[in-house]
Amino acid sequence: MTAMFRPLVAISTIFLVSAGSAMISRQSSGTQSGVYEDSLVLAPHYVEFVTDTDERFAHQASELKRRLGSAPHVLVGFAASLPIQIPFAIPGQSLGKQMAGTLDTIDQIVERARRNHLIVHITLMSGFFHGMNPLRPAAILQDVRNAQWYADGWIADPSSMTSTADAAGAAATSIPPTAWITPSRYARPLRARMEEAIRLVGSRLAARMAEHPETLLTISGDGEVELNYERSISGGKTVVAGNQPVFADYSPFMVEEFRDWIEHNRYEGDKSPGTDDNRDGRTFNRDFKTSFKTWRLRYFDSSGPIPFSTYTRMPVKLPANGPSFIEGGFDAPRIPQPKDPFWELWMKFREQSIANYERDFASWVTSSPSPDRKFRVPASHFFSHQIPGDFLFEQKDSLRLRTSSSPVSTAFIAPFGSSGVTAFNLYDGRVHKRTGTPALFEQLSMSSGGNWGVMEYNPSVPAGPTGSMPSTDMAYYMGELRTLYAWRPHVIVPFAWTDIPSQKTLDIQNSTFEAALKLFIGEVGSTPWAPRSPK
Repeated sequence: MTAMFRPLVAISTIFLVSAGSAMISRQSSGTQSGVYEDSLVLAPHYVEFVTDTDERFAHQASELKRRLGSAPHVLVGFAASLPIQIPFAIPGQSLGKQMAGTLDTIDQIVERARRNHLIVHITLMSGFFHGMNPLRPAAILQDVRNAQWYADGWIADPSSMTSTADAAGAAATSIPPTAWITPSRYARPLRARMEEAIRLVGSRLAARMAEHPETLLTISGDGEVELNYERSISGGKTVVAGNQPVFADYSPFMVEEFRDWIEHNRYEGDKSPGTDDNRDGRTFNRDFKTSFKTWRLRYFDSSGPIPFSTYTRMPVKLPANGPSFIEGGFDAPRIPQPKDPFWELWMKFREQSIANYERDFASWVTSSPSPDRKFRVPASHFFSHQIPGDFLFEQKDSLRLRTSSSPVSTAFIAPFGSSGVTAFNLYDGRVHKRTGTPALFEQLSMSSGGNWGVMEYNPSVPAGPTGSMPSTDMAYYMGELRTLYAWRPHVIVPFAWTDIPSQKTLDIQNSTFEAALKLFIGEVGSTPWAPRSPK
């Protein structure tokens, strides 16, 4: 489920043998003559895909076909979420056995779609950012550096942390659910575990795609990766009153990676930020108006693991003396200073860290072979799944963008995959605030060779008082769909197909949006899909 507005929903150049390509091109439905390469994939996100009974699923599949219809070059099916349950290490037990539930769910998703003659799109949700998985709290308990840190040294709102220790100061054992994992590549033991798990998932997906190429067509993930904004925008919606934005990620791992990114790219050979040992006429301090005395970190330099129980007992999260503090040590800027070169460099690196994570995740999936080592998920069938924060609800420089560091550029994962975003337009009963704009679609259409998609799409999400409803203007929906398709997305995932009462305002069943989708399929479905030609 989307995290774009969690309050509204309590919500490759990769190696592919030519035979595999031919396999994926086949379609089994007699009413659909197109293949993936020349067809639009349209798959409403079925929230209860896994949890509904077989009988209920079969009914929903029948209703989808009846209500949306078909066309030669529109492949209609459902999208399903796959929450990836990554366990902490269990001695004596292989990771594959520990993750059997997740791997079996992949089989269940593909088999349900296959039995009902539908194509399926699978959305991968790691739980390291939105959602949850068992590894996330366990990794933070073991070493709090694995969490994202805010500028003041806390990993979550302090009020949520004070309840984690008793009055006697006993060791805390409960990680606040708003503590997210750092995306830093320097969290190496954690990253190794993450990669091992995602590669297992990638291998199983490759096996099922090879076995059922007419069913499992596309995959996206990791779903909506961001830096933590919870202390600035509670729940992703409500700006915390009276406070200046509180930025993440100042994990010691991330600050160390930031330092090395700067030093290796610009100041290689300079023994300190204030000396010009490489004799290129530049120093970091002079270029960025800082006064650091050493490249060593000001806080927790080479500290080793910091158990959560130790962290919660620390009266000050950013020490001013002692073994975890170095006077004059390097640090990322902690007070927002727009247009200051050092602050802007930090903001650029924060975005780069999200982009790096998305590319790493994609590479783990699309380079992991099936167990027989004959097939891998092709980059053309794997998509990122990012919130384009610089286009969110027609705001180019929103608080959400600045705190989350998730511009559309973080979705560009070629050559490991194709670009994918979520796009929702808010509706207050009178006007829409669009995320899905021609400017966004243009950028996406120019990425990954023109192969891109909208992994969650709804052009009218109520944002007014309780009881508000989506637009019922057919002309509006058709206009939005035509504007979108003018830029030739390969995959569109309407959000959502669900009977959950709390998600009623997002349900597209029997809605004007659903009726528009049927008309849209009939309008575009006789013409083969192809990437938009650059002008």
